[in-house]
Amino acid sequence: MHIGTKIKIARITKGLTQEELASKINKTRPLVSHIEQTGKANIYTLKKICSVLSIDIDELHEANEPKIGYNKDEIKRLKDEILLLRELVNSQKEIITELKEKYKRKKH
Repeated sequence: MHIGTKIKIARITKGLTQEELASKINKTRPLVSHIEQTGKANIYTLKKICSVLSIDIDELHEANEPKIGYNKDEIKRLKDEILLLRELVNSQKEIITELKEKYKRKKH
């Protein structure tokens, strides 16, 4: 797992959006996104991110990752959440389709 992925996981665990993290380190959201996608950042920015996320910079560079285990309740909760998110996405797609059709009818 590269540094960017570790930062993303730590950010989400802390309940922060990319925008919120960017604000706390006085950087832009696109920069945070770039760091999470590529794992590339200068040492000063990495130090700020680690400070905000309360992680040790050395943890970002560790080669041997500890295995993260989930208990059955957590797995069920995550699966339920995935189902709800899929339903939400599908309903949003339906709304968008309906709005597009409505817009097309108004244009003609």
